[in-house]
Amino acid sequence: MNENEEGLGQSHSIEMESDAEYQRQLTTFINCSTEKGIELVKIGEVFSELHHRRSFLDIGAGGGDLTIPISQSFEKTTIVEPNEKQVSFFHRRYPNFTVYNNFWEDIDLGPERYDFILCSHILYYIQEGRWASIIDKMYAHLESNGRIAIVLQSPIGEVATFFNQFTSYDVNVLELWRELIRRYGDSEIDVRYFMNEIWTDNLEDMVTIGLFLLIDAHFKKFAKQMSDYFEAHHKTDTGYRLMQDEILLTVKKS
Repeated sequence: MNENEEGLGQSHSIEMESDAEYQRQLTTFINCSTEKGIELVKIGEVFSELHHRRSFLDIGAGGGDLTIPISQSFEKTTIVEPNEKQVSFFHRRYPNFTVYNNFWEDIDLGPERYDFILCSHILYYIQEGRWASIIDKMYAHLESNGRIAIVLQSPIGEVATFFNQFTSYDVNVLELWRELIRRYGDSEIDVRYFMNEIWTDNLEDMVTIGLFLLIDAHFKKFAKQMSDYFEAHHKTDTGYRLMQDEILLTVKKS
């Protein structure tokens, strides 16, 4: 069987996991990945350039692994998050945060402006043809001298190669980069590249992470093929190792 024949590159609706299963996959990924620590360092380099650190907006905050530490550098934190369970968590644990339970494309923030806007691994859930308008909306809510940080999976590297075994991974980062330059100017756009290690001591956890990275519950039918793939390509003497290449695009509003 050719897995690509039924992958996300084909026209079918994404099948979202239940909240409980999504949380299990997310927790496994976070516990087995160096991503959040490295990403925090790179994002910190971005907001260290700000003139002010009054207001921070996180679009798609998830479990808050980036939101919570970044919030400590800002006077006010706002979250737009469609997952009700995550919204409930923020309401309970961080009542000082302003939290909207909605999708970014549907939210109306009125005249609110932010010094720093983060959008980490969220654009995949939105049709690529709408990315520019989605970022335009972020830019409209950006303070002068503010920054937008957009994190995306790189189209090259071990994770991208894994994707291409099961789907058509064609996130056009270069075209997005060119479009941002066209809209906002070359001097306003920056790109940074970073890598993180995903390591597990058992094959089951690596398959769980593979399903998490692919987003779509549709791929559960390929769990055996994923297991075989990781066994063949990513087994080490002590476990399983997968390197993730990521891109940080930043937009400045001078």
